[in-house]
Amino acid sequence: MKVRTYDCTDREAVIDLDTATPLTTYADVEFHNGSFTWQEMTLAVPTVKRHDLAQHLAEDPPGWDCAYLATHNDRVCGFAAYTLSSWNRRLCLLHMYVDSQMRGQGIGRALLNTLFNAPESADAQHVWLETQVDNVPAIRAYESMGFRIVGLDQTLYGDRPGNDTALYMSRRLR
Repeated sequence: MKVRTYDCTDREAVIDLDTATPLTTYADVEFHNGSFTWQEMTLAVPTVKRHDLAQHLAEDPPGWDCAYLATHNDRVCGFAAYTLSSWNRRLCLLHMYVDSQMRGQGIGRALLNTLFNAPESADAQHVWLETQVDNVPAIRAYESMGFRIVGLDQTLYGDRPGNDTALYMSRRLR
């Protein structure tokens, strides 16, 4: 597997990533004594979540400072994009997708390690990201890479019952 910088000629290959994530559980998150804990609970109705990469890749200019893609046997199998917020020295991971058939093989970890070691990250103190409480596989993966839950937002995806709840995670770099 190789990781390299994304460029606009990679657009169609990234759009072709299978982002389907079967969801059967969610993270029931609680705040106690200054930190978040969570336990896995069963969803009443299992679902499959997909992401519209074409929409994100069509933004002009793109909403990120830098993006990387992972390839395996010359096939795109992962994509990550981030921006640097200089005022608080935070790398914000905006997009992280690994093809559904390639998950569990270290691709996400390789993309994040590339981001952690990128020249743009030299001044960053921590990495911050957002996922959703029903994306337990992502929560587990990020926790295994040293991230911890730092907040929730029930209004990010709309403040109607049944909408996703955003879950924020962070990891110190320095």
